[in-house]
Amino acid sequence: MLVFIIDAFNLVHKVPELKSSQNPHISLINYIKKNKLTGSINNKVIVVFDGQPRPEVINSGFEVVFSGCGTADDIIKKRVSNFKNKSEVVVVSDDREIRDFVRTAGAKSCRLNNFIHTKKKIIKEGNNKEIDYALQREITEDMRKIWLKE
Repeated sequence: MLVFIIDAFNLVHKVPELKSSQNPHISLINYIKKNKLTGSINNKVIVVFDGQPRPEVINSGFEVVFSGCGTADDIIKKRVSNFKNKSEVVVVSDDREIRDFVRTAGAKSCRLNNFIHTKKKIIKEGNNKEIDYALQREITEDMRKIWLKE
């Protein structure tokens, strides 16, 4: 299991459709889910926003943290420091200070472009291969012979 800690507004400002959203908090969470950016549903996702809590994102399926009067950077650093197995932690941010801190602490950092485009590429290249019907039948018959020993 991986733990993704996402520097929320850092990501919002990187994606045009999120930047122009009326509600970037909800849009960001929906964007991450829709594009399956954090991989397996078994991975934990912590989205860290600057500012005061917004009730509409509390029950999003992710752990959503607001910095209150502090900064998201401070929250991210504290969260990374508190993890026992830091090798499972991936912090998503383009903030150099955060990335340097994360690597020094023994966790992993991921730049925003890599986070956004790697997953999209995997999804696009996934199982999109089309097999014509005749080949499907041939494969099915071959598998039937192997498994059912006909």
